[in-house]
Amino acid sequence: MQEKGIINTNQFVWMLFIIITSFTAIQVPALLITQAGRDAWLAVIGGWILDVSLAVVYAYMGLRFPGQNFVQYSITILGKTAGRIVGILFPIFFLLACMFSIHGFSQLVNSYFFPTTSIMAIMIPGLFVAGYAARQGIEVIGRVTEVLGPLYLLSIVAIGLLVSPSAEFDRLKPQFDDGVYPFLIGSPLLLTFYGICIMMAMFIPLCNRPENGFLAKFIAVSLGAVFVTIIVVLSVAVFGYEQAANIHAPGLELSRMISYGNYLDRLEIIWMLLVTGAGIIASANLLWAFSLGMSQILELSTYKPLIYPAALLTGMLALTSFNSNMEQIRFAEYTFPIFAAFVEAGLEIFLFVVALVLNKRGQQYDNYRSINHGKD
Repeated sequence: MQEKGIINTNQFVWMLFIIITSFTAIQVPALLITQAGRDAWLAVIGGWILDVSLAVVYAYMGLRFPGQNFVQYSITILGKTAGRIVGILFPIFFLLACMFSIHGFSQLVNSYFFPTTSIMAIMIPGLFVAGYAARQGIEVIGRVTEVLGPLYLLSIVAIGLLVSPSAEFDRLKPQFDDGVYPFLIGSPLLLTFYGICIMMAMFIPLCNRPENGFLAKFIAVSLGAVFVTIIVVLSVAVFGYEQAANIHAPGLELSRMISYGNYLDRLEIIWMLLVTGAGIIASANLLWAFSLGMSQILELSTYKPLIYPAALLTGMLALTSFNSNMEQIRFAEYTFPIFAAFVEAGLEIFLFVVALVLNKRGQQYDNYRSINHGKD
Protein backbone atom coordinates (compact mmCIF):
# COMPACT_ATOMS: atom_id res chain seq x y z
CA MET A 1 0.00 0.00 0.00
CA GLN A 2 1.28 3.45 -0.95
CA GLU A 3 -0.66 4.90 1.99
CA LYS A 4 0.91 4.00 5.34
CA GLY A 5 -1.62 5.84 7.51
CA ILE A 6 -4.17 4.00 9.65
CA ILE A 7 -7.60 5.28 10.69
CA ASN A 8 -9.94 4.12 13.42
CA THR A 9 -13.66 3.40 13.13
CA ASN A 10 -14.65 6.80 14.53
CA GLN A 11 -12.61 8.61 11.88
CA PHE A 12 -14.03 6.24 9.26
CA VAL A 13 -17.56 7.34 10.22
CA TRP A 14 -16.93 11.08 10.23
CA MET A 15 -15.01 11.05 6.95
CA LEU A 16 -17.90 9.31 5.22
CA PHE A 17 -20.37 11.67 6.91
CA ILE A 18 -18.49 14.74 5.67
CA ILE A 19 -18.35 13.33 2.14
CA ILE A 20 -22.09 12.57 2.11
CA THR A 21 -23.25 15.87 3.56
CA SER A 22 -20.89 18.04 1.51
CA PHE A 23 -22.83 16.89 -1.56
CA THR A 24 -26.32 16.60 -0.14
CA ALA A 25 -26.43 19.86 1.85
CA ILE A 26 -26.20 22.34 -1.02
CA GLN A 27 -28.01 21.60 -4.28
CA VAL A 28 -29.45 18.14 -3.64
CA PRO A 29 -32.40 19.19 -1.42
CA ALA A 30 -33.75 21.48 -4.15
CA LEU A 31 -33.22 18.79 -6.82
CA LEU A 32 -34.91 16.20 -4.64
CA ILE A 33 -37.89 18.46 -3.91
CA THR A 34 -38.18 19.18 -7.63
CA GLN A 35 -38.37 15.45 -8.36
CA ALA A 36 -40.44 14.24 -5.40
CA GLY A 37 -42.34 17.32 -4.20
CA ARG A 38 -43.70 17.05 -0.67
CA ASP A 39 -42.68 13.35 -0.68
CA ALA A 40 -39.01 14.32 -0.80
CA TRP A 41 -38.48 13.31 2.83
CA LEU A 42 -39.78 9.83 1.99
CA ALA A 43 -37.31 9.67 -0.90
CA VAL A 44 -34.53 10.38 1.64
CA ILE A 45 -35.55 7.22 3.50
CA GLY A 46 -35.75 5.26 0.24
CA GLY A 47 -32.27 6.41 -0.79
CA TRP A 48 -30.95 5.45 2.65
CA ILE A 49 -32.34 1.90 2.31
CA LEU A 50 -30.81 1.49 -1.16
CA ASP A 51 -27.44 2.81 -0.03
CA VAL A 52 -27.28 0.59 3.05
CA SER A 53 -28.07 -2.41 0.83
CA LEU A 54 -25.22 -1.47 -1.51
CA ALA A 55 -22.90 -1.04 1.47
CA VAL A 56 -23.28 -4.75 2.24
CA VAL A 57 -21.59 -5.57 -1.08
CA TYR A 58 -18.70 -3.14 -0.51
CA ALA A 59 -18.14 -4.39 3.05
CA TYR A 60 -18.15 -8.02 1.90
CA MET A 61 -15.68 -7.31 -0.91
CA GLY A 62 -13.43 -5.46 1.53
CA LEU A 63 -13.26 -8.59 3.69
CA ARG A 64 -13.01 -11.00 0.75
CA PHE A 65 -9.97 -9.06 -0.50
CA PRO A 66 -8.28 -7.94 2.73
CA GLY A 67 -5.75 -5.14 2.34
CA GLN A 68 -7.09 -4.21 -1.10
CA ASN A 69 -9.37 -1.40 -2.26
CA PHE A 70 -11.61 -1.72 -5.33
CA VAL A 71 -8.88 -0.52 -7.70
CA GLN A 72 -6.61 -3.32 -6.52
CA TYR A 73 -9.15 -6.11 -6.40
CA SER A 74 -10.38 -5.14 -9.87
CA ILE A 75 -6.94 -6.26 -11.07
CA THR A 76 -7.03 -9.35 -8.86
CA ILE A 77 -10.41 -10.40 -10.25
CA LEU A 78 -10.11 -9.43 -13.91
CA GLY A 79 -6.37 -9.58 -14.55
CA LYS A 80 -3.94 -6.75 -15.19
CA THR A 81 -5.30 -5.38 -18.47
CA ALA A 82 -9.05 -5.67 -17.94
CA GLY A 83 -8.66 -4.92 -14.24
CA ARG A 84 -6.90 -1.63 -14.96
CA ILE A 85 -9.56 -0.64 -17.50
CA VAL A 86 -12.32 -1.22 -14.93
CA GLY A 87 -10.33 -0.02 -11.92
CA ILE A 88 -9.41 3.34 -13.45
CA LEU A 89 -13.09 4.29 -13.61
CA PHE A 90 -13.20 4.58 -9.81
CA PRO A 91 -10.50 7.30 -9.50
CA ILE A 92 -11.95 9.08 -12.55
CA PHE A 93 -15.27 9.17 -10.76
CA PHE A 94 -13.61 10.64 -7.67
CA LEU A 95 -12.00 13.35 -9.80
CA LEU A 96 -15.36 14.19 -11.36
CA ALA A 97 -17.00 14.28 -7.92
CA CYS A 98 -14.21 16.54 -6.62
CA MET A 99 -14.76 18.93 -9.52
CA PHE A 100 -18.49 19.00 -8.78
CA SER A 101 -17.92 19.53 -5.05
CA ILE A 102 -15.37 22.33 -5.34
CA HIS A 103 -17.42 24.17 -7.95
CA GLY A 104 -20.62 23.76 -5.93
CA PHE A 105 -19.48 25.38 -2.72
CA SER A 106 -17.38 28.00 -4.59
CA GLN A 107 -20.47 28.99 -6.57
CA LEU A 108 -22.48 29.17 -3.36
CA VAL A 109 -19.95 31.47 -1.66
CA ASN A 110 -19.76 33.57 -4.79
CA SER A 111 -23.54 33.94 -5.20
CA TYR A 112 -24.46 34.68 -1.59
CA PHE A 113 -21.47 36.47 -0.10
CA PHE A 114 -19.03 37.71 -2.77
CA PRO A 115 -21.07 38.32 -5.94
CA THR A 116 -18.52 40.76 -7.40
CA THR A 117 -15.59 38.39 -6.82
CA SER A 118 -14.42 35.98 -9.51
CA ILE A 119 -15.27 32.37 -8.72
CA MET A 120 -11.66 31.54 -9.58
CA ALA A 121 -10.47 33.67 -6.66
CA ILE A 122 -12.67 31.61 -4.34
CA MET A 123 -11.95 28.21 -5.85
CA ILE A 124 -8.14 28.31 -6.08
CA PRO A 125 -7.48 28.83 -2.33
CA GLY A 126 -9.97 26.07 -1.52
CA LEU A 127 -8.26 23.67 -3.92
CA PHE A 128 -4.84 24.55 -2.53
CA VAL A 129 -5.97 23.79 1.05
CA ALA A 130 -7.64 20.56 -0.14
CA GLY A 131 -4.48 19.51 -1.99
CA TYR A 132 -2.30 20.31 1.02
CA ALA A 133 -4.55 18.26 3.31
CA ALA A 134 -4.57 15.35 0.84
CA ARG A 135 -0.76 15.36 0.73
CA GLN A 136 -0.60 15.00 4.51
CA GLY A 137 -2.33 11.64 4.21
CA ILE A 138 -5.44 9.93 5.46
CA GLU A 139 -4.59 10.22 9.16
CA VAL A 140 -4.55 14.04 9.05
CA ILE A 141 -7.83 14.15 7.13
CA GLY A 142 -9.34 11.74 9.65
CA ARG A 143 -8.33 13.86 12.65
CA VAL A 144 -9.82 17.00 11.07
CA THR A 145 -13.13 15.28 10.38
CA GLU A 146 -13.35 14.10 14.01
CA VAL A 147 -13.65 17.79 14.95
CA LEU A 148 -15.55 19.14 11.94
CA GLY A 149 -18.06 16.31 11.57
CA PRO A 150 -19.80 16.63 14.97
CA LEU A 151 -19.89 20.44 14.64
CA TYR A 152 -21.50 20.14 11.22
CA LEU A 153 -24.11 17.70 12.52
CA LEU A 154 -24.89 19.84 15.56
CA SER A 155 -25.26 22.92 13.34
CA ILE A 156 -28.13 21.44 11.33
CA VAL A 157 -29.81 20.20 14.53
CA ALA A 158 -29.54 23.72 15.98
CA ILE A 159 -30.94 25.25 12.78
CA GLY A 160 -33.82 22.78 12.89
CA LEU A 161 -34.70 23.66 16.47
CA LEU A 162 -34.48 27.42 15.91
CA VAL A 163 -36.44 27.43 12.64
CA SER A 164 -39.12 24.90 13.60
CA PRO A 165 -41.45 27.54 15.16
CA SER A 166 -41.83 29.03 11.67
CA ALA A 167 -42.60 25.66 10.05
CA GLU A 168 -46.09 24.56 8.99
CA PHE A 169 -45.77 20.79 8.94
CA ASP A 170 -49.21 20.37 7.37
CA ARG A 171 -47.48 21.35 4.11
CA LEU A 172 -45.95 17.86 4.11
CA LYS A 173 -49.41 16.33 3.67
CA PRO A 174 -50.79 14.38 1.93
CA GLN A 175 -48.11 11.82 1.12
CA PHE A 176 -48.18 10.08 -2.24
CA ASP A 177 -50.68 12.65 -3.54
CA ASP A 178 -49.16 12.15 -7.01
CA GLY A 179 -48.73 8.39 -6.61
CA VAL A 180 -45.48 6.55 -5.96
CA TYR A 181 -43.70 7.80 -9.10
CA PRO A 182 -42.03 10.84 -7.40
CA PHE A 183 -40.78 8.57 -4.61
CA LEU A 184 -39.46 6.00 -7.09
CA ILE A 185 -37.60 8.74 -8.98
CA GLY A 186 -36.30 10.61 -5.95
CA SER A 187 -34.86 7.63 -4.08
CA PRO A 188 -32.41 6.51 -6.83
CA LEU A 189 -31.45 10.15 -7.42
CA LEU A 190 -30.48 10.54 -3.79
CA LEU A 191 -28.70 7.17 -3.85
CA THR A 192 -26.24 8.48 -6.44
CA PHE A 193 -25.24 11.29 -4.07
CA TYR A 194 -25.20 9.10 -0.96
CA GLY A 195 -23.15 6.70 -3.07
CA ILE A 196 -20.15 9.04 -3.01
CA CYS A 197 -19.26 7.15 0.13
CA ILE A 198 -18.21 4.17 -1.96
CA MET A 199 -15.07 5.77 -0.59
CA MET A 200 -15.54 3.15 2.15
CA ALA A 201 -13.76 0.72 -0.18
CA MET A 202 -10.68 2.96 -0.02
CA PHE A 203 -10.90 3.23 3.77
CA ILE A 204 -11.48 -0.43 4.70
CA PRO A 205 -7.87 -1.58 3.97
CA LEU A 206 -6.57 1.32 6.08
CA CYS A 207 -8.92 0.88 9.04
CA ASN A 208 -7.54 -0.73 12.20
CA ARG A 209 -10.78 -2.73 12.35
CA PRO A 210 -11.67 -3.54 8.72
CA GLU A 211 -14.54 -5.75 9.85
CA ASN A 212 -16.27 -2.53 11.02
CA GLY A 213 -16.57 -1.24 7.46
CA PHE A 214 -20.30 -1.88 7.18
CA LEU A 215 -20.98 -0.52 10.68
CA ALA A 216 -19.09 2.70 9.86
CA LYS A 217 -20.96 3.12 6.59
CA PHE A 218 -24.32 2.40 8.26
CA ILE A 219 -23.74 5.01 10.97
CA ALA A 220 -22.41 7.61 8.52
CA VAL A 221 -25.19 7.27 5.97
CA SER A 222 -27.81 7.22 8.75
CA LEU A 223 -26.46 10.48 10.16
CA GLY A 224 -26.32 11.86 6.63
CA ALA A 225 -29.96 10.87 6.07
CA VAL A 226 -30.97 12.66 9.28
CA PHE A 227 -29.03 15.71 8.08
CA VAL A 228 -30.78 15.80 4.70
CA THR A 229 -34.19 14.98 6.19
CA ILE A 230 -34.00 18.02 8.49
CA ILE A 231 -33.19 20.30 5.56
CA VAL A 232 -35.85 18.82 3.27
CA VAL A 233 -38.64 18.71 5.87
CA LEU A 234 -38.00 22.26 7.07
CA SER A 235 -37.65 23.58 3.51
CA VAL A 236 -41.06 22.20 2.53
CA ALA A 237 -42.67 23.12 5.86
CA VAL A 238 -41.34 26.70 5.82
CA PHE A 239 -41.33 27.65 2.14
CA GLY A 240 -43.75 25.15 0.59
CA TYR A 241 -42.48 22.58 -1.89
CA GLU A 242 -43.16 24.77 -4.96
CA GLN A 243 -40.92 27.57 -3.67
CA ALA A 244 -38.36 25.26 -2.00
CA ALA A 245 -37.69 23.57 -5.36
CA ASN A 246 -36.48 26.91 -6.74
CA ILE A 247 -34.12 27.75 -3.86
CA HIS A 248 -30.47 27.13 -4.74
CA ALA A 249 -29.39 26.28 -1.17
CA PRO A 250 -32.35 25.66 1.17
CA GLY A 251 -30.10 25.00 4.17
CA LEU A 252 -28.49 28.41 3.82
CA GLU A 253 -31.86 30.12 3.42
CA LEU A 254 -33.11 28.42 6.58
CA SER A 255 -30.07 29.62 8.53
CA ARG A 256 -30.69 33.17 7.29
CA MET A 257 -34.12 33.12 8.92
CA ILE A 258 -32.67 32.82 12.42
CA SER A 259 -32.74 36.15 14.21
CA TYR A 260 -33.43 36.73 17.90
CA GLY A 261 -32.95 40.42 18.65
CA ASN A 262 -29.34 41.44 19.00
CA TYR A 263 -28.26 38.09 20.40
CA LEU A 264 -28.59 35.70 17.46
CA ASP A 265 -28.25 37.20 14.02
CA ARG A 266 -26.48 36.46 10.71
CA LEU A 267 -25.91 32.83 11.70
CA GLU A 268 -25.66 31.95 8.02
CA ILE A 269 -22.03 33.09 8.24
CA ILE A 270 -21.28 30.27 10.69
CA TRP A 271 -23.26 27.79 8.58
CA MET A 272 -21.36 28.87 5.47
CA LEU A 273 -18.02 28.40 7.21
CA LEU A 274 -19.00 24.84 8.14
CA VAL A 275 -20.28 24.12 4.62
CA THR A 276 -17.04 25.45 3.13
CA GLY A 277 -14.91 23.49 5.59
CA ALA A 278 -16.82 20.30 4.83
CA GLY A 279 -16.49 20.93 1.09
CA ILE A 280 -12.74 21.44 1.32
CA ILE A 281 -12.19 18.33 3.47
CA ALA A 282 -14.45 16.26 1.19
CA SER A 283 -12.44 17.53 -1.80
CA ALA A 284 -9.21 16.58 0.00
CA ASN A 285 -10.58 13.08 0.50
CA LEU A 286 -11.53 12.82 -3.16
CA LEU A 287 -8.14 14.11 -4.34
CA TRP A 288 -6.45 11.60 -2.04
CA ALA A 289 -8.58 8.73 -3.36
CA PHE A 290 -8.01 9.74 -7.00
CA SER A 291 -4.25 10.01 -6.55
CA LEU A 292 -3.98 6.77 -4.58
CA GLY A 293 -6.09 4.89 -7.14
CA MET A 294 -4.13 6.24 -10.09
CA SER A 295 -0.80 5.45 -8.44
CA GLN A 296 -1.97 1.84 -8.04
CA ILE A 297 -3.09 1.68 -11.67
CA LEU A 298 0.30 3.06 -12.78
CA GLU A 299 2.23 0.99 -10.21
CA LEU A 300 3.90 4.02 -8.66
CA SER A 301 5.68 3.80 -5.33
CA THR A 302 3.77 6.77 -3.87
CA TYR A 303 0.66 8.76 -4.68
CA LYS A 304 1.76 12.15 -3.30
CA PRO A 305 3.34 13.57 -6.51
CA LEU A 306 -0.08 13.21 -8.16
CA ILE A 307 -1.96 15.34 -5.62
CA TYR A 308 -1.21 18.84 -6.87
CA PRO A 309 -1.53 17.96 -10.59
CA ALA A 310 -4.89 16.39 -9.71
CA ALA A 311 -5.94 19.58 -7.89
CA LEU A 312 -4.86 21.65 -10.91
CA LEU A 313 -6.82 19.40 -13.27
CA THR A 314 -9.85 19.61 -10.97
CA GLY A 315 -9.71 23.40 -11.02
CA MET A 316 -9.43 23.53 -14.80
CA LEU A 317 -12.41 21.21 -15.22
CA ALA A 318 -14.48 23.14 -12.68
CA LEU A 319 -13.77 26.48 -14.38
CA THR A 320 -14.38 25.28 -17.93
CA SER A 321 -17.25 22.80 -17.54
CA PHE A 322 -20.05 25.18 -16.57
CA ASN A 323 -20.84 28.51 -18.19
CA SER A 324 -23.73 29.22 -15.84
CA ASN A 325 -25.39 28.04 -12.66
CA MET A 326 -28.15 26.46 -14.75
CA GLU A 327 -25.61 24.21 -16.52
CA GLN A 328 -24.30 23.07 -13.15
CA ILE A 329 -27.84 22.21 -12.03
CA ARG A 330 -28.46 20.20 -15.22
CA PHE A 331 -25.20 18.36 -14.67
CA ALA A 332 -26.25 17.55 -11.09
CA GLU A 333 -29.70 16.41 -12.19
CA TYR A 334 -28.85 14.32 -15.26
CA THR A 335 -25.19 13.70 -16.14
CA PHE A 336 -23.71 13.08 -12.71
CA PRO A 337 -26.41 10.64 -11.46
CA ILE A 338 -26.09 8.46 -14.59
CA PHE A 339 -22.31 8.12 -14.34
CA ALA A 340 -22.49 7.80 -10.55
CA ALA A 341 -25.02 4.96 -10.70
CA PHE A 342 -22.86 3.14 -13.26
CA VAL A 343 -19.74 3.34 -11.09
CA GLU A 344 -21.24 3.08 -7.61
CA ALA A 345 -23.62 0.22 -8.28
CA GLY A 346 -22.94 -1.24 -11.72
CA LEU A 347 -19.17 -1.73 -11.53
CA GLU A 348 -19.10 -3.00 -7.96
CA ILE A 349 -21.94 -5.48 -8.49
CA PHE A 350 -20.18 -6.64 -11.66
CA LEU A 351 -16.96 -7.24 -9.71
CA PHE A 352 -18.91 -8.97 -6.94
CA VAL A 353 -20.59 -11.39 -9.37
CA VAL A 354 -17.37 -12.14 -11.28
CA ALA A 355 -15.49 -12.77 -8.02
CA LEU A 356 -18.14 -15.30 -6.97
CA VAL A 357 -18.35 -17.00 -10.37
CA LEU A 358 -14.57 -17.30 -10.77
CA ASN A 359 -14.05 -17.98 -7.05
CA LYS A 360 -11.60 -15.11 -6.76
CA ARG A 361 -10.47 -13.87 -3.36
CA GLY A 362 -7.53 -12.11 -1.80
CA GLN A 363 -4.40 -14.09 -0.97
CA GLN A 364 -4.88 -13.44 2.73
CA TYR A 365 -8.60 -14.30 2.73
CA ASP A 366 -8.28 -17.76 4.25
CA ASN A 367 -5.86 -16.57 6.92
CA TYR A 368 -8.08 -13.59 7.72
CA ARG A 369 -11.16 -15.81 8.03
CA SER A 370 -9.36 -18.35 10.25
CA ILE A 371 -8.06 -15.60 12.55
CA ASN A 372 -11.53 -14.14 12.97
CA HIS A 373 -12.99 -17.60 13.47
CA GLY A 374 -10.46 -18.15 16.22
CA LYS A 375 -11.56 -14.91 17.88
CA ASP A 376 -15.15 -16.10 17.81
